[in-house]
Parts: sequence; C-alpha cells; structure tokens
Amino acid sequence: MKNQKRWKDMLAGALVVTAVAAMAVPALAATGSRNVQVDYSDIKLVINGETVTPRDGNGNVVEPFTIDGTTYLPVRAVANALGMDVDWNGKTHTVTLTGSVDDSAGDYIGKARAKEIALDHAGLTYSDVAFVRVELDRDDGQARYEVEFYAGKKEYDYEINAVTGKILDVDFDIEGFTIPSDSTDDYIGAAKAKSIALDHADVSSSAATFDHVELDWDDGRAIYEVEFHAGNKEYDYDIDAVTGKILSYDFDAEHYAPSDDKDDLISESKAKSIVKDRAGSASGTFQEFKLDWDDGRAVYEGEYRVGYAEYDFEIDAATGAVLEWSAD
Repeated sequence: MKNQKRWKDMLAGALVVTAVAAMAVPALAATGSRNVQVDYSDIKLVINGETVTPRDGNGNVVEPFTIDGTTYLPVRAVANALGMDVDWNGKTHTVTLTGSVDDSAGDYIGKARAKEIALDHAGLTYSDVAFVRVELDRDDGQARYEVEFYAGKKEYDYEINAVTGKILDVDFDIEGFTIPSDSTDDYIGAAKAKSIALDHADVSSSAATFDHVELDWDDGRAIYEVEFHAGNKEYDYDIDAVTGKILSYDFDAEHYAPSDDKDDLISESKAKSIVKDRAGSASGTFQEFKLDWDDGRAVYEGEYRVGYAEYDFEIDAATGAVLEWSAD
C-alpha cells in the first residue's frame, strides 16, 4: 500500500506539470501562444487494467495527443480514475489535485477499488461515468468511502466499507438531476448565502448570531448549510450554492435559549475527561473533537479511538451530560 501511495504521489506531481504544460505549451512560467504540431494516434489510456475513455467535466470525449514527442493526457480523467479530486482556477490558471492522506492507511481498500466496486454494482465502466466525489469518511465509528458519480441523467450515491469493500448503502436519483459545476468560481459564496437566509427569515444581520455556515454536497448538488439563532429561535437553511435557491429551511423555538457567553460552558479538557471516563481509558486518541450547536444547544461532539475501538459522542457543553454515545 505504501508503494502504491508513493506511485500515486509521483504521478499526481507529473499530472500537474503535464496539465500546466498542456495549457500553456511554451516554456514554464511563460505566457502567450505559439503554433505547434499536434499528433493524434488513437492513444489508449489504461489504469489498473481498466481502459479509460478520457472525458471533460461535461462528459465530452477528450483525446490524448503528442507534441514534440511528449504525450499529454487530460488531467481530470486520470486523476478521477485514481480517486483524486481536481479543481481548476481560471483566474490564476492553476490545476489543483487533492487526495486523502488516509486513503492507503492500514487495511483500507483505497479509493480506486471503492470506485470499481460501485461501478461493478451499477453495471457501468469508467468510460460511462463522470465522478463528482470519492471521499473517505466515518459514520458510527466505521470507516467508509462515499462514492458519488453520474451517468447520463442518473446520479449514483454509494457508501462502501473502507476495509471489507461491502456496499453499505446505495441510491440513485433521476428526476431533476443536473450536473454540478466543477468550479467554485460559480458559487454565490458564504456571505451571499447568509444574506439570503436572513432576508427569508426577515431577520437583520445585527440581530442574528451564526452558529454554522458550511459548503457541502447533497445528491450531486453543492449547497450551503446555514444555521443561526435570533432571540429564542434557531434557523436552519439549505441553499443551492450556484443559484442561491432555498432548498429547505426550518426553525425551532421550543426551549431554545442559546448562550453567547462561553464562560457558561464546560471546558474542552473537562469534556474530553468525561469521554475518557466513559470509555474507560485515558490512553486513546481524539480523531475529531469540536464545539457545535444542535437544536440550539451547545454540544461537544467527535470521535475517540482506543486501540481498535471507536467511540462517537455528543456531550452537553453546559451540563456535561452525555447526550449520545456509540461504540464500534
């Protein structure tokens, strides 16, 4: 697995250089243009034994080519096949490749294998689909790959056990599915999302305290999750990150009494001590730990690992009461 990771790292670096060269063509750091001879010779792209038909972000076939003896490959097609994410910044002319450092850790099957499992189950091949995301995540203490891709007008979502490769959950959506934008330049931004939520709730910015504003994905669509409170009400909004359309909203007023004074809350060290006592060991490691809000209540939540055991917890940040606890 370590050799595979080093190979992927080296290839990722080569892909970045290739992408820059393919876009600029002249010497590194140069700008402008020059006439070149481009040779097409039906170049095949095979990754892990799978023949891949390179496609752009819109699903159109992009054929590899050669200039002066150097072969240029579409960076998105290769990176996606390796389980890496690609981002293009048109303002700075920069291609960025990212991948999870935990992907090859321990006994995990890896992103590439997770994609193969999902494709086999869906009866599709790499050339049939365009991947939206492949991420390593945890749910109830279990490591899993979230695989999301589309083919035609169908969008598929898979959750796959990161160790065994077992498919834990699968669904697909057809009606109203639109291919998501690959560029964050098209997004309205967190500030605009907050403004849209406040206008809809008829709450002024001076009267609101924001607990949570985050960019996320839901069924292949980028959304802003906006959460704030005003008076004795707590508001939750999901807003389309491209169009600004409000997708869902709700508010909760019953028994809601947020405190803006962190002096009213127990300390992080106290909360961690409660977790260690509940787990019966102080020698573990916190994989995640944060202060958050849930229905107007301040809570500490996260994951605590002791050997092969993992504990997911949620603790009332005011009283120290354990609200949720699970072990795996």
